Amino acid sequence: MSEQKKIKWSSFLWDVLMCSLGSYGGPEAHYGVFSSIMVEKKKYLTQEELTEMIGLYALVPGPSSSQTITAIGYYVGGPILAFLTFLVWAFPAIVIMASFGVFFTWIDNHDGWKPVITYLPAVAVAFIIYAAYSLSRKVLKQKIDWLMYLIMLGIGLWVVDYSLWIVPGMLITGGFVYLFPHIKERINATEKLKPRWAILGIVIGIALLNEGIRNWISTPWLTLFSSFYRYGYSVIGGGQIVIPLMIQDLVQSQSFLSLNDFLSGYAIDQAIPGPLFSFAAFVGSRSFAGSGYSFFAGILGAFSIFLPGILLVYFMFPIWRQSRKMILMKYFLKGVTVTAASLILMTAITSSMKLPVDVIVYGIVMGSALLLLSKKIPAPLIVLFVAILGFIL
Repeated sequence: MSEQKKIKWSSFLWDVLMCSLGSYGGPEAHYGVFSSIMVEKKKYLTQEELTEMIGLYALVPGPSSSQTITAIGYYVGGPILAFLTFLVWAFPAIVIMASFGVFFTWIDNHDGWKPVITYLPAVAVAFIIYAAYSLSRKVLKQKIDWLMYLIMLGIGLWVVDYSLWIVPGMLITGGFVYLFPHIKERINATEKLKPRWAILGIVIGIALLNEGIRNWISTPWLTLFSSFYRYGYSVIGGGQIVIPLMIQDLVQSQSFLSLNDFLSGYAIDQAIPGPLFSFAAFVGSRSFAGSGYSFFAGILGAFSIFLPGILLVYFMFPIWRQSRKMILMKYFLKGVTVTAASLILMTAITSSMKLPVDVIVYGIVMGSALLLLSKKIPAPLIVLFVAILGFIL
C-alpha cells in the first residue's frame, strides 16, 4: 500500500482512464502523460519513483508502459487495484481495435476515411519529444548525469538498431556505471528480497505448455493464443518492437491475414489512444474475419499478449519496493533512469528523421510539442484537430 493518505480507488481509476484516452504513440509518449497526470497533478508517486519504474520495466519482457501504469496501481492500492488499473488502461483500446478488425472491410473500401491518419505520426513524435523533455529535466541533476546522458544518447543513435537486446544492455550498463564507485559501501543486510517465484513459474510454465501443445494440436484458437502469448514474453521495449515478429509469424508463416490488412490496421492503431499492444486485438479479430466470432478472437488475442507482461509486474513490483531501500540499488536505479531518459530523446530524434520531409509535417510536430509543453490544451483535442487537418489538407 502507498505510504500516502488513503486514495479513493474510483478517483484513481478515473485518472488511469484519462491517461488511457490521452496516451498516443509508443511507451515514450505515454510516460509524458503519466508524469503529467500521476506525478505533477495528482501526486500519486514522485518523479523519482516513476522514472525508476520506467527503467525497471524497460528491462522486463512485455508492454513496458502498460506494466508501468499497472505497477503504479499496485503502489497506490495493492494487487487488486493493479489488476483494475490494467483493465481500465487497456480495455478501451482493445475494444476499439477489435471493433476495427470486425468492420475493417467496410473501412478498407472507403478511401475517404484515410486522410484522418495522414498527420497523426507527427503528433506521436511530438508526444515523444514532450516525454523526452519532461523526464530529462527531472533526472539530470549533476554533471555526471549529463555526461552519462550524452554518452548513452550517442551510443544509442549509433548501435540501437542492430539488436533488440541493445536497449536492455544499455540500461543495465548505465546502472552498473553508477553503482561501481559505491560497490564497497556496506550493504544493508536487514533488507531481504522475497521474490514471488510462483508467479514467475506460472509465466514460464504457460510458455513451455504452449510450445509443447502447439507441436501436437493445431487449432486456430490455440495457435492464436500461443502466438500472442509468445510475443508477450519475448519482446522487450513495447509495441513497436513486436510488429516485425507479427509480420514474420502471422502474415508470412501462418497467413492469418494479408500484409496490406496488417499495415493498414497498424496505421489505425497509431491513431487510437492507449497501449500499442492493443494492435493484437485488431490482428486477432481480422484473422477470424467472417467467422462470426472475430470480435471475441480480437479480445482473446489482446489479453494473450498482455498476460505474461502483467504477471511479471506482480513478480517484479515487490522486488522493486524492497530493493529500492537498499543504498546500492538506489545507485543502480539512478543509472538506469538517466540512461532511460537518454533513450527517450534518442527515440524522439530517430522518429523525427523517419517522418516525411514536409514543411507541414514538421510544423505539426513543433506546434503539437509546444501545445503539450504549455499544458493548456488536452492531448485528445490536439490529436482530434490534427486528424481533421488531414481532411482539410
